[in-house]
Amino acid sequence: MLHPAFTSAATPGGADDGAPAAPQRRGRLAGWQIPVKDGTDVAGLPTTHGNPARTTHPTETDPFVEALLRAGATVPDKTLTSELGATCYAERPGVPVLESPAYPECTPGGSSTGAAVVVADGTCRAAHGTDAGGSVRVPAAACEVVGLKLAGRQLPAHGFLTRGVKDLFTLTGWPAGGRARRPVRIGVLTRGVFADPPVQDRRGAIVETLAALLPYDVVELAPYRESRETYAHFSVAIKAGFRNVDPLDSDYIGWLVEESHRLAPGALEAAAAHKRALPGLLAAQWGVDAVLSPTLAFDPPPLGYFPSLSPAESFEAQTQWSPWCSLFNVLGTPAIALGGVHLGSLTLTGPELLRVARDVEALLAGVAAG
Repeated sequence: MLHPAFTSAATPGGADDGAPAAPQRRGRLAGWQIPVKDGTDVAGLPTTHGNPARTTHPTETDPFVEALLRAGATVPDKTLTSELGATCYAERPGVPVLESPAYPECTPGGSSTGAAVVVADGTCRAAHGTDAGGSVRVPAAACEVVGLKLAGRQLPAHGFLTRGVKDLFTLTGWPAGGRARRPVRIGVLTRGVFADPPVQDRRGAIVETLAALLPYDVVELAPYRESRETYAHFSVAIKAGFRNVDPLDSDYIGWLVEESHRLAPGALEAAAAHKRALPGLLAAQWGVDAVLSPTLAFDPPPLGYFPSLSPAESFEAQTQWSPWCSLFNVLGTPAIALGGVHLGSLTLTGPELLRVARDVEALLAGVAAG
């Protein structure tokens, strides 16, 4: 029986065995089976974008996935996502509702929902995801696995979910050897950036514990002065992306479409200008290479919590749950969730960030064992 996080068997035109035919390949990913999030095209597998009514049958494969195939990987199936990747949870009629393997009866997060679940329950060694505001890292934290968002010029970026940092070096092809080749300064931030919710004691405490153990120059941070301005501009960019979308039966997406038509003239241009200025603002106020924070402010809510809210309330509640991740989408820098601990780059390259993350992961293991 196909795992409920996989989508092809439940989709019109889906492959009977959940896997497209693929030649045996050689390369660093030979033998790796990497399911792809069902908002990303893979030739031979349907793309539903989280709602069977949106199903298309692509004849071309997304270039990022094509690169994985050239490196020797195979794609066994597509994984469940929230509809159009619009929310950090995936609960709608007509698709399976998944729960977190780490927090039973609670949301596994989203929008890379199925990807996190199949990694967390051991079905897959790694899974592909995409992340426009935390959509890889939030489910990684909600399922207590590792989620890497790669750098990208736009808000959405590709990434991976795994059970450890080591596999991310293989997936990316980045060199694993050695520590960072330059001094690294880490800022520690336990207050939210895009919102300021009460942070669960243990989630803040583990970050503070790690800060005292890290073999880097570590400083404490407060939210930067323009953080809520950044959030407003981020919200503009998210809503604008739904301007020409058919809501179908989704009240939430319908609300996003309505919001997009209410945006003031010049709002996107102002958001772009703020994005260009943001690295300088952070360099002046924070002066660090990366930021260590919680990934989530509190444990995953029970299934049904987010859908029970009005769309406007849900939009804000999702930000309250994860008020750190989206900053690094605006910046376009790499960021990683090690379960409930988040590390976002301001100046580090992807390989540098992974090396720091490897140190954080080792410390987390030591704290858990101690």
